[in-house]
Amino acid sequence: MATQILSRRSDILFDRPFPTRLGLAELSLNINVGDPGLYFADNTTSPSTGLIKVGPTFIGSNPPNTPAVGYTSLSKGESWLDTSSTYIHRLFDGSSWQTPKAVASIGNGKPVSPTNGQLHYDKLIPGLFIYDSSVSAWTSV
Repeated sequence: MATQILSRRSDILFDRPFPTRLGLAELSLNINVGDPGLYFADNTTSPSTGLIKVGPTFIGSNPPNTPAVGYTSLSKGESWLDTSSTYIHRLFDGSSWQTPKAVASIGNGKPVSPTNGQLHYDKLIPGLFIYDSSVSAWTSV
């Protein structure tokens, strides 16, 4: 007779396991199409054990795990494609979201939520601009 091995699993959106409840090398799955992922605990001693997410980049206008259902923290190295303005790729560094540089976009008018150093080609003017957060303005290139 075959033995079926089941991991911890959920189909609830943003339901992440608590890492202190996972055994050594135990995996947990979330199969909800809105934020699927494979999770495991890192080797930090409890109660500071962290959760590692292996899975696709989250796509949406709000950060992943918002609102959190289970474990509320994010995973270091987790990625998010922010669709709130222009499509901006963001990475979680363990404490906050970081935006890789060399962000470029094209469209009619300027983006609503630009990032410092972002290049944008405005098809209405037309022209190439760069955003300078120190003065909160777009400058023609």
